[in-house]
Amino acid sequence: MEIEDVIFLGAGASASEGAPLQGDLLGEYFRSDQMGNFQNNKKMYQRLVDFFRTFFGIDIQGNNLKNISFPTFEEILGIIDLSLNRGESFKNYSSTPDKSRIQRIREDLIFLIAIILDNKLIGKSKYHRGLVNRLKEEKKLYKTAFVSLNYDILIDNALEELYPDFHLDYGVDFTNFEKQNDWTRPEPQRAVCLYKLHGSLNWLYCPTCILLTLTPKEKRVAKLVFKPQNCEVCGGEMVPIIIPPTFFKVMSNFYLQQVWLKSENALKQAKRIFFCGYSFPDADIHIKYLLKRVEINGSSTPEIFIINNHKEKTDSQKQSEELRYNRFFKDKHKVHYTNLSFEDFCERGIGDE
Repeated sequence: MEIEDVIFLGAGASASEGAPLQGDLLGEYFRSDQMGNFQNNKKMYQRLVDFFRTFFGIDIQGNNLKNISFPTFEEILGIIDLSLNRGESFKNYSSTPDKSRIQRIREDLIFLIAIILDNKLIGKSKYHRGLVNRLKEEKKLYKTAFVSLNYDILIDNALEELYPDFHLDYGVDFTNFEKQNDWTRPEPQRAVCLYKLHGSLNWLYCPTCILLTLTPKEKRVAKLVFKPQNCEVCGGEMVPIIIPPTFFKVMSNFYLQQVWLKSENALKQAKRIFFCGYSFPDADIHIKYLLKRVEINGSSTPEIFIINNHKEKTDSQKQSEELRYNRFFKDKHKVHYTNLSFEDFCERGIGDE
């Protein structure tokens, strides 16, 4: 069935369920009671204690973190990635391949993102479930594709609950397809597509045999730091496919390339694109490149609806956000900046907007 609608899920969609926004991730976690779980991996914990003290003068073991302004993941990972790309080191933090301490810190931070989201979103998916059920009742689900920038599995679980009437299709093959009573290969006539552009917490990748395994309903990536998992095919150590928030995003993974291509094809088919919880930041050049390819190489610009309002948003923020969307798309009259929140959209759609 042809796609008519694409629902594009940004961080604000997950925030509606309780996920901290990227800029709040570190501070919220280090100030929380969940720190005890993190300390279970003593080596990783000590590496990050030393890193934050050395690079930012922050003692994450301290008792008074309330007024500490933490750097964002984007700032930290941007510095690390630039160091690795240039082959340059910091004092006591080598970037050379044989003893890359800075690479290990990068891996620790990616695992930390997974741990934070796992802790914050256990049992959550109220609004995502409401969205999926509304689309099903309106008989629009088969004509809808989802494109997500989020690693969490909120929308995944909401869609998976509709099995066997609907089959969740990530656009890639998993080793699970070859096992009985595990994960069914999606049938095209029942498939609802979910394309996760930055990876997912329920994907485990084997860099040895280049295979991908799905862990349905479970954010297994968050557990790897405490309990490594080996590939059932070759025995190699499994790693996450997570593209972290950084200015230097690398999209070279074979499976992610497939996801991006299928996302582009779905967006080209769409008559309407709903941007939910996405502020269209200037730094997201990979996303803008994808959307510009869709707009220029497709037959026409789809109708664009921006759903990203919330109680704390100021008029100035709204104006800046609307300007970013309007200046990007060539057919300005097709860009509709709404006053709807993601929660509103899940409940009733765009209504009279």
